[in-house]
Amino acid sequence: MKFATAFISAVLLTSASGYAKDYRLDYGIETPTDGDAGSTACPYRVCRVKVAKLNLTVIIFLSRDDPDHARIQIEGKPGCCFFELGAPSQRIVPGDPAPRLRFFTGMAPQGLLYFQNEPAGNLYLRFHLD
Repeated sequence: MKFATAFISAVLLTSASGYAKDYRLDYGIETPTDGDAGSTACPYRVCRVKVAKLNLTVIIFLSRDDPDHARIQIEGKPGCCFFELGAPSQRIVPGDPAPRLRFFTGMAPQGLLYFQNEPAGNLYLRFHLD
């Protein structure tokens, strides 16, 4: 909970200046062992945010033609990272409040087999689409 509060505070203090061809993204990631937060400029279409401290990469697919929907993926060590029910990506609606996405380690579904994956952390995203 402390991390989420710190993330929200950082977002409120971050300027929301945008670029003509970019948007701003505030992110926060918390895992059982550590966390990180930051802000970056992202191009439309595909944005890769590398979080070296946690050995994770967040990939955001967002089109200028449909800014109301984004698809999120997380890459990390082998076996990481999946969303609910082993989904390799999660579709979200960028908006307020910032969505909290739980991600897991384990295995992707295979045919009709679903595996119970272990919680790996939470991802918070706030989009500034100017």
